[in-house]
Amino acid sequence: MIRQNFFVECADWKVTVFYEATDDDSDEIYKELTRVGISRRNINRAMRNLNSGNMNNGFTFTNPKTKESVIVIGTTTTANEFANTYSHEKGHLVRHISQTLGIDPYGEDEQYIHGELSSKMFKVGKRFLCDCCRNNTKYASTFFRVFRI
Repeated sequence: MIRQNFFVECADWKVTVFYEATDDDSDEIYKELTRVGISRRNINRAMRNLNSGNMNNGFTFTNPKTKESVIVIGTTTTANEFANTYSHEKGHLVRHISQTLGIDPYGEDEQYIHGELSSKMFKVGKRFLCDCCRNNTKYASTFFRVFRI
């Protein structure tokens, strides 16, 4: 698993993303969801999802009071499946931010949030967005497990 922490400056928002997460990572993800203040009900939903063993899925949870979110992207079977889950979960985060800040979903401000998220998540996500890179990531992810991004 790769963990990425970043700040969305245009929204004053903290984000933690877990890439290639499996049930082996559930303790760390559980601790992060608890730290952020996600409800027990939603943490239980997240843990059931993560521990199901299903591939090509993820989840996003947000604490609007603290303006913090956690995205988990599970193991995916192909680059195409990663792109789908990556985009899907990023969309949830944009909506959470927009709802919390009262941003018009049809305006430019929401698109600026999309852009900043894309730029920051691409730094890690690019490793999974093509099948050739994915094959090399299995070796490279050992490095990122030690040196968190």
